[in-house]
Amino acid sequence: MARKSTRRNGGNEGLNITSMMDIMTIILIFLLKSYSTEDISVTPSADLVVPISSAEKAPKLAVQVVVSKSQILVDGVAVMSLGTATDPVSGAEVPSIPADEKQGQMIQKLYEKLLTKAETAKTQAQRTQREDLEFKGEILLQCDSTLPFSLIREVMYTAGQAQFSNFRFVVIKGGG
Repeated sequence: MARKSTRRNGGNEGLNITSMMDIMTIILIFLLKSYSTEDISVTPSADLVVPISSAEKAPKLAVQVVVSKSQILVDGVAVMSLGTATDPVSGAEVPSIPADEKQGQMIQKLYEKLLTKAETAKTQAQRTQREDLEFKGEILLQCDSTLPFSLIREVMYTAGQAQFSNFRFVVIKGGG
């Protein structure tokens, strides 16, 4: 009985550690559930103006192909430089693939680089036997918003020939 009277009379007791642990556990679970991470970070190059879109999907980890006004990069490594050509409609100079760098619509250097990436990914998936590393043929495509569609079509055609058929375009979230 002496204990009960001490508590009621405002005796000097410390904090209840069980209650504190419950509170800390709830806070920790809340923070873990609300914390999200992105697998990839996408940073456009200096001469790249990414288009604006109302898309809601987050980017996934994939081979990154950047088509800027001056060059094509695969996973941050320059594959080739672009030339210029005269646009038949507007008469303006626009970026294009040099004629000696392509066969029909296929861009030879880009094809070789992407085919190497595809074979490496398939080999890695086969060795590890992990489903999350399985080759899905996905490309994260960053294109300058001012590039002619004919150039983007040639890049997409080349990627398709190198077994990359799932395209995800990088855009800036905005618009309606």
